[in-house]
Amino acid sequence: MNPKKSTEWNKTFGLDSVTVYKGKPYFFLFADIDTKDTEELLKVLVIFQRRGLSCYHYETTKGFHVVSPTMLTIREWVLHKKALDFLEYRFDTIRISKRSTDGKKLFFNHYNRHYRRMESSSLHNMLRNIYGYSEVEKNKQIVFTNLQFTTYMQLKFKKNATCVVSERIWRKPQKHYASGLDLKWDVQFVVIPLNMQGK
Repeated sequence: MNPKKSTEWNKTFGLDSVTVYKGKPYFFLFADIDTKDTEELLKVLVIFQRRGLSCYHYETTKGFHVVSPTMLTIREWVLHKKALDFLEYRFDTIRISKRSTDGKKLFFNHYNRHYRRMESSSLHNMLRNIYGYSEVEKNKQIVFTNLQFTTYMQLKFKKNATCVVSERIWRKPQKHYASGLDLKWDVQFVVIPLNMQGK
């Protein structure tokens, strides 16, 4: 397989998790689920529900994206992100470039009951416009925020690429060297009894 003939770089547009409202930074919580397993999606949605974070979810090529327009302080964001760490996702940017293989429907889950937290009308309306839905209804807790975007390149297989897997592609593990010194695997441990420490 020739990488130059079988792959191509695609420019991708992403939304950053940070937003600004009245000069103060807030954060959005995202989840990128890389499986079509609906049980995994349900597990993530329950996390958003228990924390009172309204969210949109939609099907992607490899799984699902969950995007919350609920505005969080940095402390809240870090706390809620920890519950999603099992996803092995960076949480700072989510792809919003729509692909032909993405799902056609956008689902909204209103978990922010009584609008205890503010939500970004900018994020609501951006997602709704991408999927062809009407803009969100006005509410004093749904406010306009400045969204931050990023572009990045993703390496993808070309549509007509053929992938041949053989033993030649994979190398046997090699010895690792650090600063020219051979790393030894026979590490010796010294056990110090607790009552002997500090004597």
